[in-house]
Amino acid sequence: LALPTLGEQLAPAPAGEDSAPASRQSESTQAGQWMFRASDLGSKFSTLSDEIAESTQPQGSNSGSESLFDVPLDDSERQTETFDKRIAGRELYGVPVQVESRQQIESRQVPVPADVQELDAGTEPFSTFSLHVSDVAFELARTALAQNEWPKPETVRIEEFVNAFDYGDPLPSGDEKVSCTTEQSIHPALQQRNMLRVAIRTAAAGRAANTPLNLCLLLDNSGSMERPDRQQTVRRAFNLLAAQLKPNDQVTLISFARQPRLLADNFNGEQAAELVTLVDGLSSEGGTNVEAALSLAFEKAKEHQVAGAQNRIVLLTDGAVNLGDANPENLSQMVTRIREAGIAFDAAGISAAGLNDQVLEALTRRGDGRYYLLDSAEATNDRFANQVAGALRPSAKNVKVQIEFNPQRVGNYRLLGFEQHRLEKEDFHNDQVDAAEMAATEAGVALYQFEAKPDGAGDVGSVSVRFQDLDTGDMVERRWPIPYEPSAPRPDQASASLRLAMSASLLAAKLRSDPLGEQVPYQTLNELVTSLPTETRNVPRVQQLEQMLQQASQIGTP
Repeated sequence: LALPTLGEQLAPAPAGEDSAPASRQSESTQAGQWMFRASDLGSKFSTLSDEIAESTQPQGSNSGSESLFDVPLDDSERQTETFDKRIAGRELYGVPVQVESRQQIESRQVPVPADVQELDAGTEPFSTFSLHVSDVAFELARTALAQNEWPKPETVRIEEFVNAFDYGDPLPSGDEKVSCTTEQSIHPALQQRNMLRVAIRTAAAGRAANTPLNLCLLLDNSGSMERPDRQQTVRRAFNLLAAQLKPNDQVTLISFARQPRLLADNFNGEQAAELVTLVDGLSSEGGTNVEAALSLAFEKAKEHQVAGAQNRIVLLTDGAVNLGDANPENLSQMVTRIREAGIAFDAAGISAAGLNDQVLEALTRRGDGRYYLLDSAEATNDRFANQVAGALRPSAKNVKVQIEFNPQRVGNYRLLGFEQHRLEKEDFHNDQVDAAEMAATEAGVALYQFEAKPDGAGDVGSVSVRFQDLDTGDMVERRWPIPYEPSAPRPDQASASLRLAMSASLLAAKLRSDPLGEQVPYQTLNELVTSLPTETRNVPRVQQLEQMLQQASQIGTP
C-alpha cells in the first residue's frame, strides 16, 4: 500500500461533518499489524480504504469500538511525507496504517553477540558511576576523520560522544537541585534489546556572588606550544577565563617549560588586565616538565587556599610531557593528592593534533575535574567560554548515579561507556569516594541497552543521584522510577533526543571497534540521523556528527 504524499492534498474533514473516529481492530492474521477503518476522506481514497479494511478486518471484530489511538497530530507530523514513521498506532484522517510488530522489526536485527559484555540484573542489579561530562573524545575523533584517518580506539570514549550534545532536558522545578529524564525505545540493531537514556540536569544556581575563587593557572609555554595557532588559542582561552573573574577572586599564574616560573602570585580579579598582558608576553622555549609544574601549583594553591571558596587548578597544555616524571600513573597520583586536599583540578588540551590524551584524561579523572579540548581560537570562542564559566560556577560536587534494575522486569543490561568512571555499589553512599562535579544548568547523560521481560512485573528500575549541594555543603540524594514501556517505540519513532544519543553512541562503538559497533550497519546509523527533525539536524554539532558518519563509512574499519 502506497500512502498518499503531501502533493495529493490530504485534508481533514471540515468541522461539523460526519467523521466518526476510526476503530481499533482485532489483531490481523499478519502478526502484530493493525488496520484502521477509513473515515470520510473523499472519493479519491474512500474506495481503496474500504477495500483494505474489509479485506483485513478479522471476522467478528467490533468495528464500532472507540479508537485507543486518538492522539492528535501536531503540525510537524502532518508535514512529513513518511507517514508510517511518525504516526504508527494513530489514525491519520482515517487512512489505514500498518504498524510493524516487534517480531517484524527484529527480523532485520541481529542477536546480541557473545562478546558484548552485559550484566545479569538477577545477580548484579546495581550500576553505579561518577557522572563525568566531557566532549573531548568526540572532538578528537572529528579531527582524525577530517584528516581521513581512523581515530585511535583508546581515545574513543562512548560517554563523551553522548555528552557532546545539548538535548534540551528540562531544568529542575521549584527548589529541587537536580532533575531526571528517562526515555526508552527498541534497540536500533539488536534483537530483544531496548535502549534507555538517563539524563541528570542541575538547577540554575551555581557559585554565589559572595563565594570567592582561588584559582591557580598553569600555562604551558614549552617548544611544542610555539606554533602561532596554539599560542593564539591559549591567549584567547585566557582572555575568556579572565573575563569570568570577580573582584574578590584570587589568581596565581604559573608558566612552565623545562621548569615552572611564577608570573603572578595571588592577584585579585580586578588585576585581570595585568594578567592578560603577562600571558601575551610569554615566548615558547624548551621541553615540558609537567611534574615540576604540578608540584609548584599544588604548593601555591595550598598556600592561598580559602575555606568555603572555590579552590581550583587549571592546566592548559598539549600534554607533550618529555621532562621530569612523565609516567601518567605517577602524575595522576599527584593530582589525587591535590584533590584530597580539597582543590579541584581541570585540564584544557591545546590542539587535537599531537595531543597527549592519555595523560590529560588520566589527570582529570583522578582529579574528578573537567577535561576540555581547545582545538582552535574559533572553537574556544564557542565552547570554552561556557565550559569555563561552568567550571567556575559549579552547582553540585561528587555527583554519583546509581541505576537499580528490577530483575523481574529486566534480564541482561549494559551501560555504554563510563568504563573509567564506574564505581562499586557501596561507593554510592561512601562520601570518601570522590566523583565528578557539575556546573549550573549542566546535563549529564548515560545510555543503557537492556533486555525487557514483557511477562515480568513492575518498573524497569530506578535512578538514584547523590551529590554535595555546594550552597549548603550537605549531601543530597534523590530517586526516580524508570517505568516499564510495554510498547516502546521503534528507533525511528523515538524522541529526537534519544535518536541523537543512540546515533552518537553507536558511531563511537564502531570507531572503537566495540563488538556492538560491528553489528550496526552504517545504513542503520544514517537512517537514525537523517530521521531527526530539521531543526535538530541544523544544529552545527549534529551536522558534525552526520559528517563524521559519512567520513567513517568512506574510510572503513582499519
